[in-house]
Amino acid sequence: MTCLKGGFLKLILALVILGCFCGASSGRELIQAPAAIQLSSTVSDGKHTIPEIIKIAKQNGVKIVILTDCDFMRWQYGLWPLRKIIKKTVENNSVSNYGIKRYLKEIEEAQKRNPDLAIIPGVESAPFYYWSGSLFENNLKMHNWYKHMLVIGLEKAGDYRNLPSVSNNYGLLLPFAFKDVWRLWPILILIAGVLCFKRRKFNYKDLRGHTLGPCSRGWQAVGIVVIMFSLLFLFNNFPFCRYKYDQYHGERGIGPYQNFIDYVNEKEGLTFWAHPEAEYIGRRGDVDIETNEYADHLLQARDYTGFTVFYEGYEKIGCPGGIWDEVLKEYCQNKRKAPVWAIGGLCFDQIGSLDENIKNLRTIFLMPRLTKTAALKALREGRMYVVGGRRELRLDKFIIKDSFSETEGTMGNEIDLKGKAVIELSGHFLEGEAGGADRVKIKLIRNGIVIKTFETASPFDIEYEDDYFKEDEKIYYRLEINYSEGILVSNPVFLKF
Repeated sequence: MTCLKGGFLKLILALVILGCFCGASSGRELIQAPAAIQLSSTVSDGKHTIPEIIKIAKQNGVKIVILTDCDFMRWQYGLWPLRKIIKKTVENNSVSNYGIKRYLKEIEEAQKRNPDLAIIPGVESAPFYYWSGSLFENNLKMHNWYKHMLVIGLEKAGDYRNLPSVSNNYGLLLPFAFKDVWRLWPILILIAGVLCFKRRKFNYKDLRGHTLGPCSRGWQAVGIVVIMFSLLFLFNNFPFCRYKYDQYHGERGIGPYQNFIDYVNEKEGLTFWAHPEAEYIGRRGDVDIETNEYADHLLQARDYTGFTVFYEGYEKIGCPGGIWDEVLKEYCQNKRKAPVWAIGGLCFDQIGSLDENIKNLRTIFLMPRLTKTAALKALREGRMYVVGGRRELRLDKFIIKDSFSETEGTMGNEIDLKGKAVIELSGHFLEGEAGGADRVKIKLIRNGIVIKTFETASPFDIEYEDDYFKEDEKIYYRLEINYSEGILVSNPVFLKF
């Protein structure tokens, strides 16, 4: 009888766990947590301290705060052949200057003071820049400084300290190899200088073989010059290794960025392209600064986590049939290992009001509980959607079901279908409901093509069965919802027939 009771209890427990798992996977039991992503504090180029940022975020109903202060704000130009000695360095506030451990500790303490939030550390990085032109010809130009990536979720100070960017060339240092031996050539010059310094006027020797005669002052002077010359180049060549990338050899394409992505993946962090459609053309002092938009990098790079769809990531990338859809289709065709997700990047530092920025752009996370671990998992797996505009539209449900079974999934999920896809949608505005006056235009996108447009009022509750069925094909659905005061973009749901 005792065994029967124990078995019955185990069965009940298993059914409860299974029920919880199924609910979480479908999105029915997940909470919706608004997030503010890509915020700079006074640690780098922001105007608010970390506690001030968190206070403003809480006042606006934000549950997840992702801080991304600039990691290394350092630019350097050196003159050949002594680029490490005859150089100009400009450096601004950054996490590196502030202290990486100090930065992480401050975020950790903020988390302890605010247990009702998930506060996640990150940085904004410029992995690569290069110089063209000449300082002497007054046409020196710095390229690609504003090609930025967000790194989110690294916890160890050493992982940040070794980020491989040109502003942090320590992270790009390659191990010493045989081909680097030539960098030791100043040692030969040093030996020659020492010999010159010790040279004497006469080479007389006594009976014991000791050299007699005074040292030649002329040769000593030559020796001192040669020794100083060799020491100068020894210092310039140290640490006698190559750097994988530097700022003096022109455009290097996607290479430096892929190297950066690979490093962060190795450390189990997340990488997002920041403002990929933004262009920056300007001048500081005698130096021109130029960064062209880099939307095409999303096609060229591999294994990054996602991109910021707003504010500068929609016209070419996030729109239906854009670059994002090309990348998602490559994943469906097994040309990529993982999908790519969209988030909203506030890109807030000094300009404007943080309060207004947060109200105008939020990323809504779907997660089983409000913890930092759950938030990072949702970010990694694409369980979120982005809302831009003064008025927040809440997507209560975006579920794909199998018409022949109980299989279902939500954003970020990948499910197997035996029949046709049934799409269930519902949503409402958080405030200011006005019945039929609150019109929304919902675009259902399948593999980059808008297959159905619903024009309806909020709140809405829609069920739609798609006739599309192709055996052994992987597809995806995603949403774009437009309304008078904003736009909503969902991440995709993947299906395999």
